[in-house]
Amino acid sequence: LQQMVHYAETRECRRVTLLRYFGEEYEKSSCEGCDNCLTPRETFDGTILAQKFLSCVHRIHAKSGFGFGLNHIVDVLRGADTQGIRQRGHNELSTYGIGAELKREAWQAIGRELLRLGFIECAPGKFATLNLTPAGRDALRHRTPITLTKQIEVVARDRKPRAGAIECDESLFARLRGLRRELADERNVPAYVIFSDVSLREMARNYPTTTTEFRRIPGVGEQKLKDFAEAFLSEIKNYLAANPRRTFSNTPEPLRRSRRSRLNDSQRETLRRFRDGESVEDICRARGFTRSTIYDHLEAAIKSGESLELDRFFTAAQREEIASAFRNVADGKLADVRSLLHCNYDYDELRVFRALAAH
Repeated sequence: LQQMVHYAETRECRRVTLLRYFGEEYEKSSCEGCDNCLTPRETFDGTILAQKFLSCVHRIHAKSGFGFGLNHIVDVLRGADTQGIRQRGHNELSTYGIGAELKREAWQAIGRELLRLGFIECAPGKFATLNLTPAGRDALRHRTPITLTKQIEVVARDRKPRAGAIECDESLFARLRGLRRELADERNVPAYVIFSDVSLREMARNYPTTTTEFRRIPGVGEQKLKDFAEAFLSEIKNYLAANPRRTFSNTPEPLRRSRRSRLNDSQRETLRRFRDGESVEDICRARGFTRSTIYDHLEAAIKSGESLELDRFFTAAQREEIASAFRNVADGKLADVRSLLHCNYDYDELRVFRALAAH
């Protein structure tokens, strides 16, 4: 995926890039046929911006003794007020907030280009931390001029507000998203497994400060209340200590006690048998249903708030294998996840895994 992003953003001849990927070299510097050759990308003197980014990578490593990912470095450059930055003391660095003039996406693009140019390197493995290369240290030390590519500006279309869009405190929402990203990184899971944007917007709208109020947020079940209430309530309280509560005009309805969706009699019978120790195959034979139907019942039970153990479905090794596949598929599409798993699991099993991970 990272290589696809680099291919899309590079200003180099597309044919040169493609052939190099397959271990070949193109003799000419231009194919005179791709978009980059026909309409060369605009560049600019990015020395100062590059110096800021490289210096931030260096100082974070010097402070903590190890590197961090691209998003964390960008947060430090932009002066983001996140729990992770405060806990690690990165808000005390001289590079904290020196890049507030650029948007997050612009800094991310600069980081990726510096990676392509060989000034920084990405550590192998699941954490993808960034560190300076010898060329990067030399450029930082001698202030070497660095040319960067001007990003293509995409003109956003005017959007009508979506029906049901949740108005909320956008500043608090941004902080909660930052916290969600930190928790997801710590647990090595996709962000949506922690909470959806809908749940975060409800938090940033209703400002829950007690566990009772937090439990009423859509998407908060007993397990998530236990796992995440303390961290999110602390973030909300810290925010309110320095910022006033806001009120919103289009209040659809007051915060209400969340209700579990009701299971029908057939679904409850499947749930009862499963909790009594019967396997999915046992229930299929006893009830005369297909395997897919039984998994449908169990998925519905999980989504309604019923507690089921992952151990009943998967071994520890299987859980790690499936979780790793989900982490590598940004949008969580089951077809892509199943493909990464070499079709060793069927869609029913993956649906149940996703439901259990999300609840």
